[in-house]
Amino acid sequence: MLPVQDIYQQLVTTLQSNPITLLQAPPGAGKSTWLPLQLMRDGHFKRIVMLEPRRIAARNIASYLAKCQNESVGQSVGLRIRGESKVSANTRLEIVTEGMLTRMLQNDPELSDIDLLIFDEFHERSIAADTSLAFALETQSALREDLTIMLMSATLDTERYTAFFDCPVIQSSGRSYPIDEVYIPIKDESRWLDAIPTIIKQALNEQTGSALVFLPGQFEILRVQQALSDLPSNCQVATLFGEQDKANQQTAIAPAPNGMRKVVLTTNVAETSLTIEGIRIVIDSGKRRAATFNLKTGVTELTTQSISRSSAVQRAGRAGRIEPGIVYRIGSKQTFERRNSHDNPEILTSDISQLMLEAKQWGASIDELTLLDKPTEQQCEQASNLLNMLEAIDSKGKLTPLGSKMLSFGADIRLAHMLLKAQILDDQLPGIFRLAIYLVALLESRVNSANELSLALHSQQQRPHPVFKQQLKYWQSRLKVKDENSELNTHHISLLVALAYPDRIAKKRGNGYLLANGAGAELNADYWHNDDYLAIATMGGHKGGRIFTATALNPFELQEFLPHLFSELTRCEFDEKSARFIHQDEVKLGAITLSSQPSKQKLDKSERAKAWLSLFAKHGFALFNEQPDAQQLLIRMSLASNLMPDKFPQINEQQLIQNAALWLGVFLEDIKTLTQLKKFNYFEALQNCFDWQQQSRLKQLLPLRLTVPSGSNIKIEYQLDGPAKLSVRMQEVYGLTSTPMLANGKLSLLMELLSPGKRSLQLTQDLAHFWASSYRDVQKEMKGRYPKHFWPDDPANSVATNRVKSKM
Repeated sequence: MLPVQDIYQQLVTTLQSNPITLLQAPPGAGKSTWLPLQLMRDGHFKRIVMLEPRRIAARNIASYLAKCQNESVGQSVGLRIRGESKVSANTRLEIVTEGMLTRMLQNDPELSDIDLLIFDEFHERSIAADTSLAFALETQSALREDLTIMLMSATLDTERYTAFFDCPVIQSSGRSYPIDEVYIPIKDESRWLDAIPTIIKQALNEQTGSALVFLPGQFEILRVQQALSDLPSNCQVATLFGEQDKANQQTAIAPAPNGMRKVVLTTNVAETSLTIEGIRIVIDSGKRRAATFNLKTGVTELTTQSISRSSAVQRAGRAGRIEPGIVYRIGSKQTFERRNSHDNPEILTSDISQLMLEAKQWGASIDELTLLDKPTEQQCEQASNLLNMLEAIDSKGKLTPLGSKMLSFGADIRLAHMLLKAQILDDQLPGIFRLAIYLVALLESRVNSANELSLALHSQQQRPHPVFKQQLKYWQSRLKVKDENSELNTHHISLLVALAYPDRIAKKRGNGYLLANGAGAELNADYWHNDDYLAIATMGGHKGGRIFTATALNPFELQEFLPHLFSELTRCEFDEKSARFIHQDEVKLGAITLSSQPSKQKLDKSERAKAWLSLFAKHGFALFNEQPDAQQLLIRMSLASNLMPDKFPQINEQQLIQNAALWLGVFLEDIKTLTQLKKFNYFEALQNCFDWQQQSRLKQLLPLRLTVPSGSNIKIEYQLDGPAKLSVRMQEVYGLTSTPMLANGKLSLLMELLSPGKRSLQLTQDLAHFWASSYRDVQKEMKGRYPKHFWPDDPANSVATNRVKSKM
């Protein structure tokens, strides 16, 4: 009996009375197989759609459930993944991958006839799953109160999720079979891969059954596979990863032949929702290949990372599915316990341009979506800039008809833009659409080994890699384009790359390149190009800034087809080296200057002010000569906004520099030289950031001067951190029994008591305590040094003076 069966009735009751429910059940509990099938068989829901993050898991679950029904996939149990749809009018339980569910919601926001959505392995938190869930929640609240949502995983962050969704959690206790843990520390962690084959052989000698070995990617799988050539004859080695064809995947998943043991080398595709019969040993490298997005370059780079503890639990669970198992973990137990509890969600580490476009198609902004984690402002800005370059949104951020078509295309939006535009341009540029299909197949198959794209395409046309052939066939079939035997015309390849990667158009700069998005890039060591301009298809390496594949480009040939990328502007800036204004008319492609010549326009006041503001943005207030009064005003205004935010607007130095055009610009229009600028007194401009009433209140709460008992008006020195300071001769504060406070008691005053010769005698914030204690020592010393001045025995009750004794 599966563990999930114990909580089935409780779960059904909860699902029927709550819009959203969390189910936490360990690996092997039956949540991905027995549960949805039983819900369908019992007729609790008319039609169920279950989202599976991975295609291999979706396909295998659909096949297994259909077999349980004595049917083929497409009858009561359906499947919908990219390039494969098996559903019918009789389908009541449909297994879909993430992108498919998003398309279903976009095409039919009401999700007609669907009354239960199941998000399996929700802990993986892919950006596509977050998107689909956000849309589903809106459908549920606005259109379908009868729609039920269930989130499932073995390792949900239940406390956070139940609080966020305000929903119940049902937990299935206990794994089907116990799993022992073995930790294997290694001396040099950088050589972890070399240790894997030895650990596999050790595990096979110590244990019975077959083994599942988790590795980051194909490179590591092939390395380990080569090192296992000397295994006993009864051990069969298989590989399993996402890019494999179905036949090889099924071979890896199938049970070992009678009398044989199997070692399956896999990536994290086997981490969840997949049962490989006969596995009772898991060997976990503790590594995974994960996408890391570089905001600066706009490149997503696959890097090898340590997995979280929750992922390690998922992997170990593969060993206890059908009998007691064991997991061998690389590294010490202490290292394991220092790992993060959960992996970071993709939405915080990925390019969110697809999500932003999906949201616009949905009719909402990202901020309006119910997302467990919100992307940063920088991510949103980067995505918005890219979507504008891809013509998916207009200058006002509105979705364009082309952007809507790109979403429905079912491909990466960059490649969708390239294909759609190439199709339109094919009459004008014959053969470009065929070339675009070949290029998409090359980029999606990731089998290219040449730096120059045209060479790579000709190579694949002559000797195609099986994965390239598979991708090419898929796109030709989907776009209804017949294959031709003629030589591929790669003349327009640079235009196609620019259509897909407009942000990666690059201009030579020193030993590297400047990208249109403003980032820098460098050539891969094997790259032999030395062109002034490149259209870059793939980048990666250190910080995503190394060029791997590209082709030469004439940027001016793009202007006819991509005019929105080009801008004409007048640049005015002050060059500090030559101490003169540069006033140029320029043509730009993003951050790249394509041409520049002396401007034909007269330099006006506003342009000159903008140049000064650019200089101020670079140097800040250090640009101006030292101005104590203005500097004190800035500190007082900043203190006022911090101490009394209800009375004063927010003011700080960084904010003033960023918004200088609003308060400083008009004052700079008549300044013609750098010398004049340095001498400019910004006191009045700064003061105007407060209105008249706020200025008056500032003088009252944080005054420039303080009247002391002697009648003197003494200047106060303010600082951003710590108390304000008042330096005053001791005789002038006799009779003062407590230290004054500023800003209605919110800012303390540090009193520096001076000798008649204005030498510091005492620093105090508690004047009464000083009079009653340390004053005696000061009096004794000062009476001898300054006998003409007044040194009373009871200063707290004496008359203050600024004169010598004879004139008091």
